[in-house]
Amino acid sequence: MSSKGVLYIVISGLKEYKRAKEALRIAEYQAGDGRNLALMLQGEGINWIEEGNEAIRKEIQTSIGVIHELGCPIFLCGASLNENGLSPRMGEYKFSVSSAPRRISQVVEKGWQLAVF
Repeated sequence: MSSKGVLYIVISGLKEYKRAKEALRIAEYQAGDGRNLALMLQGEGINWIEEGNEAIRKEIQTSIGVIHELGCPIFLCGASLNENGLSPRMGEYKFSVSSAPRRISQVVEKGWQLAVF
């Protein structure tokens, strides 16, 4: 059975930036190929939307922006946003807030795969 899509869940933050960077690189390539995918930032991964001057943050935020501009939905875990005092915005981008367990259940029911980084 082939997958109907992939939900990339990024839980890696600044301390594990290489994992987050690779996840977003793969997602960006697949989004460019027109594949069905969505992105969810959860846990420490939610901190990538926060403002900052670190080079790696800018690189990751650029990838998030590209994925968004290619039409792929980007979800932010509501609980993670609240825990970190963040709003669902990254610069000019506004993202959807979602319950991570609910969103994961929805995509699995639709035959999508999960990729957690």
